Formats: sequence, structure tokens, C-alpha cells
Amino acid sequence: MRRPVSNSNKMTPSGQKFKPTRVLRLLILAVVASWFGVVLYGALSVTMGLTVPLKGTVCCLEEPHEDVHFQTADGLTLSGWYVAPKNGAVIILFHAYYGDRRQTLPIAQMLVRHGYGVLMYDQRASGESQGEVRSLGWLDIPDARQAVAFAQSRPGVDKKRIGVYGCSMGGAIALAAAAGNPSIAAVAADAASPLTFGEARPQVGDPGWEFNLPVTALYYSFVALRAWTLPPTTTLAAAQAIAPRPLLLISSGESGERARVAALYNLAGEPKTHWNIPEAGHCGGPSIRPAEYEQRLVDFFNSSLLKP
Repeated sequence: MRRPVSNSNKMTPSGQKFKPTRVLRLLILAVVASWFGVVLYGALSVTMGLTVPLKGTVCCLEEPHEDVHFQTADGLTLSGWYVAPKNGAVIILFHAYYGDRRQTLPIAQMLVRHGYGVLMYDQRASGESQGEVRSLGWLDIPDARQAVAFAQSRPGVDKKRIGVYGCSMGGAIALAAAAGNPSIAAVAADAASPLTFGEARPQVGDPGWEFNLPVTALYYSFVALRAWTLPPTTTLAAAQAIAPRPLLLISSGESGERARVAALYNLAGEPKTHWNIPEAGHCGGPSIRPAEYEQRLVDFFNSSLLKP
């Protein structure tokens, strides 16, 4: 009797044997390729959103002020508003990443009420300032040196009484700018954002980490290529470099932000203060506790800049 023919020898219409393992390998390859494609598309999309210019007409500041312009080291013109001080001290305000100088208006009004001068300007490729690429703050950090020099050149300004304030990416710029410039005498940073992949890296086990981790790694690399620069420092290193100048760190009730700011505080030298606002969202302190925010900010700069 003839033996039954095994299914493993079944022929395909093309005359080749059907091999399930080959089909399985092709399916795995297709899944992996699709995953890489989605990751690459996600990273490119994020990069374009992060680096595209956000320009437009900026209006308006009610307080008496000057419309001012100053040059960056590479020849761009940055535009802003300047309010002269009554006490000789000027605070330079750095706006958040997806905004322009108007984002710092509530802080400017708080400080002006107490006699402080303020310089608030649009970072490169934002608002009315020149530039064709935003860079996660990396190119804006060196620009802060020109902002400080501009403020120091104004009549009635004590060159030793220059402070900085920023929230979110503006907070990171404030920290990094002060770390590299001893002319900045006091630093207030609210919810400072990470400047590098190492600081922003999603942790294994976090929701969606298997997608977010490679996307984050890629878009930091793509931003570096797009802006043709690298981050000049990290927020952690910057926080350590500020002492013995006074440092005020502010955080909201968001757990990740609170932990990140606490890490900055732990690394920073004295004198330092960490104020957490548990009911606030990211950069929400001025709207959640406006009177207390104003008092704490003014008290900090008074003790840091106005004491003989």
C-alpha cells in the first residue's frame, strides 16, 4: 500500500513547497518595519512641530515702555519691550517654548508694580524676532548673554542687579544662561523643562514607553541636525553652577514636574528655595495664587538684588 503524502510536502501553485516558518518570518519583518515606520514618522512630525517658527505681530503692553531690539552673536535681531527700573534692578523674562514675550506679561506686571525694570523679548524664530528654526532653547541660551549686556547698558541700571525669570523652557533657559554668565545675580525658574534627551528620556515601564522612548531619542537627534547645534548644558548641571547666587525653584502639582524640580533643588548649592504649588498645573502658579506668587517672587528678588 502507498503511504499518505505529508502536508509538509504540499506544493504551492508556483511549484514550491509551502513553508509556514517563512511566512511567519515575513509577518514579523512586516510588523517590525511598520513599527519603525511609525516611530520614524512620529519623530519627524514632532521635530517639525518643535522647530517650525512661530512668528507674528506682538501686542500690547499697557505699562510705559520702549520697543527695543538687540543683536544675537550670529547677527539676528531680537525684538522686545523694555520697562526702565525705579530701583536700579532689571529682571530679564524668558517666555515658554510655544509662545512669545506676551506669555511673561503677568510676571512683568508683578515686578513693575514694585519698581523693577523688565526686559521681555521674543526668542529667535518666535513673535517678531528673526530666525528660521526653534531649537528647544539651545540657541536661545547664548542669546541671553546679549540680553544681559543690553539691560546693563540702559541708563539707571545697576549692572550688578540683573536677575532672570522663566517658566517651562524659559525656566531652563534662565538656569542655563545664569550658569554661563556671572553677571546674572539671581535666578527664578518655574517648572524648568529638560534640555537634553538624558533628562527627558521616558522610563521603561512608563505607559507607552516602547513607542515614546525611541521617538524621543530620534527627535532630539533630528532637532540637533535641524538647528545644527547641541544643547550647551543640562538643567541639572546648570542648577549646580549657580551657587552662591540665590536660586528660586517653583513647581506645580504634576508629579513628574515636582520630582524633576526637586532633583534640581537637591543638586543646587545654597542659597536656594523650592516652592511647590500642589493645586497648580504647569506654569499655572500666577493664575492659581496670584497674590502669593507676586509676593514670593518680589521678596526673592528684593533679598537677592536690593540688599546693600
